[in-house]
Amino acid sequence: MAAAEKTTVERVVTTTGFTLKLTVDEAEALVAILARVGGSPYTSPRGRTQNIMDALRDAGARDYWRTPDHPSSLATGSVQFADYPTEES
Repeated sequence: MAAAEKTTVERVVTTTGFTLKLTVDEAEALVAILARVGGSPYTSPRGRTQNIMDALRDAGARDYWRTPDHPSSLATGSVQFADYPTEES
């Protein structure tokens, strides 16, 4: 006869990351740069840049499109990310 027992295993997960301390002006300049990034948010690095921009805005950096005196009004050009390579490519 089969027997089963439910168990719980605790795991420790270690992640490595970065913490940046920025002035308000530096944060808004970074938002201005990140607002110029194009590409798929799902299949390219653009999704990571969106996460950074969202975190800065959530922390209080001004939205680039709501403020005419935002540094993004001085930006020209853009960065366009291609998709990540797939096993098929």
